[in-house]
Amino acid sequence: MRHYPVFLDIEDRPCLVVGGSGSAVAKARLLRRAGAEVTVVAPTFDSELCALGARNEVTLVPRSFFKGDVVGRVLIHAASGVDRVDEAVARAAQEYNIPVNVVDRSALSSFVMPAIVDRGTIVVGISSGGASPILARRVRTEIEALLPHGLGRLADFARSFRSAVRATFDDSETRLRFWEKFFDGPLAEAVIAERHYDARARMLALVNGAQLPPSSNTHEIEVDPAEPDLLTLRDLRRIARADVVVHDATIGTSVLDHARRDALFVESLEGVSLKNEQVVRLITRRQTRRAAS
Repeated sequence: MRHYPVFLDIEDRPCLVVGGSGSAVAKARLLRRAGAEVTVVAPTFDSELCALGARNEVTLVPRSFFKGDVVGRVLIHAASGVDRVDEAVARAAQEYNIPVNVVDRSALSSFVMPAIVDRGTIVVGISSGGASPILARRVRTEIEALLPHGLGRLADFARSFRSAVRATFDDSETRLRFWEKFFDGPLAEAVIAERHYDARARMLALVNGAQLPPSSNTHEIEVDPAEPDLLTLRDLRRIARADVVVHDATIGTSVLDHARRDALFVESLEGVSLKNEQVVRLITRRQTRRAAS
C-alpha cells in the first residue's frame, strides 16, 4: 500500500482551489459536497464557477495566485493547468505543511484523489495511487453497480436507533447480533426502498419489546444457466448475503461465485438444521431465451 487511506472532516473549514475552469470546477464542487468553505483563485473564471460564486457557494478571487493564499487553509487543490502556477501552489502548500493535490501530477502532490462512490453517509474511495486513474474509475463503476442508492439512507436510519439499541441491550454481543440481523433482513430492504414509516414503526416495536429483528428468510431466485448475467442486482446481493445456498448441478460457478466462501452449499434443505440463517434457493429456469428464439 503506497498511500495511507483516510477520510478528512473539512466541514466549515477553509479550503483553496487554484484554477478557473474544468478541473477547478470539479474540485470546488467536491469540496462543497463535503461542506468546506471554498475559495477559488484565478485570473478568470468559467461560467460554472461564476454561477457557484453568484450563489455564494464559493468565494471567487479574480487575480493570480500569491504564496500567501495558502495560509490558514486545511486542504488545497492546484488545478490551473499551468505548470509554473501549479508548481508554485505545491511549493507553498508544502512549505506550510498543508495537504495539496496537483491535478494529473502525483509527484507534486502530498495526497491523491480517489475515484469516489458516493452514497451519502456511505462513501467508498478507490485509488491506484496515480498509477492508473482509468482503472480506478472502472473499479468504481463495478462497485457502484453493486451498492444500492439507498445505502446512505440505511446508514442514517441505523444511526438514529443506535442509542436506543444500546440502552435496550446490555451486552455488546447481543447488540452485534441485533445489527447483523437488521442489515441482513427485511427491515433494511424496507429502508432502502424508502418505506420509512413502516420500517420505523417495526424498528420501534423491536426496540421497545427488546426483540431481535427477523432474519430467517428464504428467497427463491430463478437462474438461467445459459445467461447468468440476467440476474438482477437485488438477486446478486441476496446471494452474496446468504448463509445457505440451495442449488442443483445445473447452476454453475458464474452464479455460485457471488456467494460467500463460508456459505453452506446444498442440493436440498432436507436434514439441514436452520435457526436464523439467510437461505437462497436457486431455481433453474428451464426455458432459456436462446431456446425460445
